[in-house]
Amino acid sequence: MRSKSSKILKKIKRLETLIDTSMVFSSILDIDELLNIVLQKAEEVMDAEASSVFRIDEKTNELYFITARGEKGKEAKEIRVPMGKGIVGWVAKHGKPLFVPDVKKDRRWFKGVDEKTKFVTRSILAVPLIAKGRIIGVAEVLNKKGNRRFNKDDLELFKALANQIAVAIENASLYTELDQLFLSSIRAIVEAVDAKDPYTRGHSSRVVEYSLLIAEAIDPDKEKLKDIEISAILHDVGKIGIPDKILRKPGRLTFEEYAYMKRHPELGASIIEPIEKLKRLRKNILHHHERFDGAGYPAGL
Repeated sequence: MRSKSSKILKKIKRLETLIDTSMVFSSILDIDELLNIVLQKAEEVMDAEASSVFRIDEKTNELYFITARGEKGKEAKEIRVPMGKGIVGWVAKHGKPLFVPDVKKDRRWFKGVDEKTKFVTRSILAVPLIAKGRIIGVAEVLNKKGNRRFNKDDLELFKALANQIAVAIENASLYTELDQLFLSSIRAIVEAVDAKDPYTRGHSSRVVEYSLLIAEAIDPDKEKLKDIEISAILHDVGKIGIPDKILRKPGRLTFEEYAYMKRHPELGASIIEPIEKLKRLRKNILHHHERFDGAGYPAGL
């Protein structure tokens, strides 16, 4: 009776894990944070010592860690595994899950990871990550605690988690591609603006470089850094509305010309305000010429 009750409780716990992770996938956008939380839950419910996720590098035909949990996780992230080599390489090549209760008895086991990290692998459960019919990586859990073996229930749970992980990685990749396309587009626009003024050509790219160096030293938060990067790229976009005769004037600007030039932060802010993806950065563009002593413009803060 106790054994039956224990099995029911375990099934309930596994179902709770799937529900919890589904909520995580829908609420967290950062892929590193998401994978870390999901793998942590997998370790807890499957009593595993460590876990990791590999992506396939299609250029080199190798697998590399994108997440590695456990006491040697940091060291593991530097390692690459050739396609077809080791347990994860086999799973990636054949697209099938694999139980290995004792790695020392399996010819496919790749010792290189243990040798470099000093981690001792005893057993592995690895499953392929498949998105849109294509194998994009492998997820694995290592060393079931108490010298026990991973079982079919573990496999079914991990396959379900792997399906969610694969979709999340694919979505993150698509988002990254779109984000890079977006950044490339706004860079092209800003380079065209910079090119209007021979005295500031390349200025925006230098502002990006120095802004990120300062920002990373203060707060390395990814979202904040992205906002700073975009703001730095676009800070002078308002110059698109400044006449060429003012931008290209080789000598000193007249009072009227300088007053017109000082409109570019407001013009830039008005350009990005209607763009949903950018309007939160409006104040960054508007106030980039303000000064600590209040002598800046347009508001003299």
